[in-house]
Amino acid sequence: MNSPKVHVTKTQKLLGNFAFFIGVTIWSTMFPATEYLLINWDPVAITFVRMGGGALVLLAAFALLEDVSSTLQAAPWGKIFLLGIIGVSVSTLLFAWGIKLSSAIAAALIATTGPIVATLITRFLYSEPLRRGIVLGVLLAVSGGICAVLGSGDRFDQFKGGEFLVLMAMSLWVWYSYNCQRWLPDFPQIGIAALTVTAGALGFATYVGVAEFSGFDDIRFGTSIHEWMILGWLSIGPASTSIFLWHFGVSRIGVTIGSMYQNLVPIVVVLISIFLGQYPTMIHLVAGVLIISGVLYTQIRNLPTNS
Repeated sequence: MNSPKVHVTKTQKLLGNFAFFIGVTIWSTMFPATEYLLINWDPVAITFVRMGGGALVLLAAFALLEDVSSTLQAAPWGKIFLLGIIGVSVSTLLFAWGIKLSSAIAAALIATTGPIVATLITRFLYSEPLRRGIVLGVLLAVSGGICAVLGSGDRFDQFKGGEFLVLMAMSLWVWYSYNCQRWLPDFPQIGIAALTVTAGALGFATYVGVAEFSGFDDIRFGTSIHEWMILGWLSIGPASTSIFLWHFGVSRIGVTIGSMYQNLVPIVVVLISIFLGQYPTMIHLVAGVLIISGVLYTQIRNLPTNS
């Protein structure tokens, strides 16, 4: 699943790989940070503040780096709001709910299935051929997903669905990544990030405003300064910087290569969790081996032979 083909130099390819590495590493911090915030925060509140802050950071960068007026005039706003609300805000909310109903480590393990999810989505939505090795890759990843559920301490009759929500979030993110490059091929990458995140934040703000005014959803906000500092990081890091770096990488070397970097997610999350005194279980390690083996097997079977 690649973005529209453009000629890129070796330097641009190197920068694309570097952008993916840094961006995914930053994005990975979202899992333990969100798990910590969920003690006192509602998933809706976390998403609302995080996306609002990310939109402000990206809009400021957009204004400094690009010709905003010409970009806004050419913007297909219907597609931008669709990408922003579904691909950014809804996927972010599903990630938060998924972490709440499982754990940061289990959610991070499920997130590594991005390349396989991408292959299946492009097959069924865009009629692209299935990648070689996909059957074995899916079987290994599903086996790892089962282990991740068990590693969260739940029996299957107590399964809360958190891992499934993370899988849904990954699917929406893959759809978003693919269609940003298909629908906005001539847009600067900082513009794509800024406009879609802002559109998603505005859509989510509308929901929060209606919910607070009508009282149909009791949205719980925390008050600790420490928690707001963590949300500040989520806004500056995962909700803005990592999204821009992701789009930059996709525009240079495509979603397929970028998805390989998602294998970094559980490594970063486990290291942070150990630092915070939370250790993965043996079944989490088995889950990680199975999922990453399935993903890597599919990727290796599809490496170009003439690169």
